[in-house]
Amino acid sequence: MKVELAWKFVLTHLLSPELCSAFFVMVSVAMAVPSWAHRDRGPDDPCRRQIGVSLLHITLYQPQFNPDEEYCEEVPRAGKAVVVVDVTPGELRQVPIAVEVVATDASGHRRTALSLPAQMYERGVVDSTMIFEEGYDYVAQVVVDVGGGQTPHTLSFPIQVEAWYTAMIKPALMVIGLLALTAISVIRYRMNAQQEKSFSRVNVRRVTD
Repeated sequence: MKVELAWKFVLTHLLSPELCSAFFVMVSVAMAVPSWAHRDRGPDDPCRRQIGVSLLHITLYQPQFNPDEEYCEEVPRAGKAVVVVDVTPGELRQVPIAVEVVATDASGHRRTALSLPAQMYERGVVDSTMIFEEGYDYVAQVVVDVGGGQTPHTLSFPIQVEAWYTAMIKPALMVIGLLALTAISVIRYRMNAQQEKSFSRVNVRRVTD
């Protein structure tokens, strides 16, 4: 309660309306900054593909880091991850699906980090674990052989390995900005109060004289 009252005093007495607005905007943005979490974002989702009337989606998990989060285009740290490819009910559950993850280092050298041979997945879920390493760019390739003489569909999903603290940098900078904003406002308030006090003393002396 004391903390809430202190913040209320700062916002209502020390900050100008413009600074109050900026304060709330920054807080809202900081709270809204997404983590690495991924959710299906619809047709524009980069980790979703449509083949015919069926949908295919790739999701990455790092349960040892955060068991509740889903990732897609990047994982927050190097280490073990669960790679899941799922398809909606329909024709994709009746055709062979192969999954391969290729790692490329800074010199352009490529190696296979994960390889799952083509087979049918009647439950519509392909999953396996692999190790992501720093210094590599990854591409997950899902090959769907729809048969009927058609060319197999090769779907590519780039994956980056980021430092786990990267997602915290922007919120941290915002917090620092809020603290600096508050400090400047407090200093300005005290300077104005001191000037008004000095001005009042001068007026009182003039009246007395």
